[in-house]
Amino acid sequence: MKYEFIQVPADGTRITVNADGSLNVPDRPIIPYIEGDGIGIDITPVMRKVVDAAVTTAYGDRRRIEWMEIYVALARAGLVALPINFRLVGHEIAYILGDAQAAALLCTALL
Repeated sequence: MKYEFIQVPADGTRITVNADGSLNVPDRPIIPYIEGDGIGIDITPVMRKVVDAAVTTAYGDRRRIEWMEIYVALARAGLVALPINFRLVGHEIAYILGDAQAAALLCTALL
């Protein structure tokens, strides 16, 4: 499959499901991740180093993870999600939306 923005690792192979439901994990599985924002941008690079080191310790040079960064649809569309605490009252929410110059508000029926 070809993607417009996502770079699929050339050396990686998909993880597949066998007929009996077990996983077929290749020596270089493609593992997608979202680096994101907030703490994700701080945590993800460290997590990748830890996982890569664990795989190297366990398998040596025989296996390694081929990481594939994927993007959230909002970010690729140039939009930003602004989570708002559901416990805030109307004028507090209005202030946050106004300060952020929000163009839209999406919420569940529960609100």
